[in-house]
Amino acid sequence: MAKPTHQWETRRHRAIRGEGRPFADDHRSESFTLAFDDGRQGWARCGLARQVVDETSASDPDLVHALSAWLIARGARSIDLCDEHGSVIARGPISPAQLGRAAPPVGEDQADPPTRLISICPSNLEMLWALGCFDRVIACEDSSDFPPEAAALERLGPDLGPDLDRLAALAPDLVLSSLTVPGMERNVTGLRARGIAQVVLAPRSIAEVLAELELLGRLLGVEARAAEVAADMGRQIAALEADAAALGEPARVYLEWWPRPMFSPGASCYSNELIRLAGGVNVFGDRPGSSLQIEAEELVAAAPEVCFVSWCGVAADKLDPARLAKRPGLEQLGAARAGHVYPLDEQFSGRPGPRMLEAARIMAAGIRAARSRTA
Repeated sequence: MAKPTHQWETRRHRAIRGEGRPFADDHRSESFTLAFDDGRQGWARCGLARQVVDETSASDPDLVHALSAWLIARGARSIDLCDEHGSVIARGPISPAQLGRAAPPVGEDQADPPTRLISICPSNLEMLWALGCFDRVIACEDSSDFPPEAAALERLGPDLGPDLDRLAALAPDLVLSSLTVPGMERNVTGLRARGIAQVVLAPRSIAEVLAELELLGRLLGVEARAAEVAADMGRQIAALEADAAALGEPARVYLEWWPRPMFSPGASCYSNELIRLAGGVNVFGDRPGSSLQIEAEELVAAAPEVCFVSWCGVAADKLDPARLAKRPGLEQLGAARAGHVYPLDEQFSGRPGPRMLEAARIMAAGIRAARSRTA
């Protein structure tokens, strides 16, 4: 399957990313050419704080949905969209729940819960497994590897570019889509353009993970099981908080999602809570966005006490903490020089779901090991 060339699509246009940053004060901003089906072209300039489109593009009734998906995938929860003349198109809070089109919860004009489910994000499949609904899943994207039975499911392609036409042909009752990673807006808008029922998940906190478990419990008719899963996570959280308090002063932690270029979680990410439960604080936790690119000199200046490498899509046995110390510009990184760099399996740290608390336990062990070596 060819790699998608568009960033998002609506029923009327496709967005093609351009070069450069349209807003100098927003390093996450991007420019797009909007290619309409009737041959017209428009443009969009998108940043986390503001978005501008031309008059042609402003007429697309699906534009607000598409830009909301782009924003939420980058950790934002509000939109400030104007046309090129300064007229407001949309302004105010946005949420993942607004972007889906799902069947009503059981008991609300729905005789039976959906039985043909498709997941296009690993954390969503793990949610369904925890809720006892895995047997309803008919397909998933390529990177889902838990539970082990997932290996027998039909695969639809990568999580950032599944074959949505094949997905539509499978006639699911409901798709669990996601906006936890930039680029997933392509899936959410593509499903909408095809008229496929979906529920969009994009938690930025553990509380939002628990709320989404409750939502799925209602949609799928397994409210009691959802309550059990949430209660178990609550007990794990309480135990982690007690252990973190015993550690004393929080450790300054750097969590790396990708090595070149370097990416780390920002303020709008559940990772901050996982780090807190481990007894630490994210050294980049005050920066806007859910994921941010950093430079070597910024990491050295942040002076983390402990570092964790948790590269997206890389198996735990392939993670090499020693590479951090060898990276150009990081020769003076104290944590690396002291050997305080540890692997962290991305299947826990990068998947906001019922198994995510294992990441906090792994990081807590790393923090204790680092402090024992310097005691």
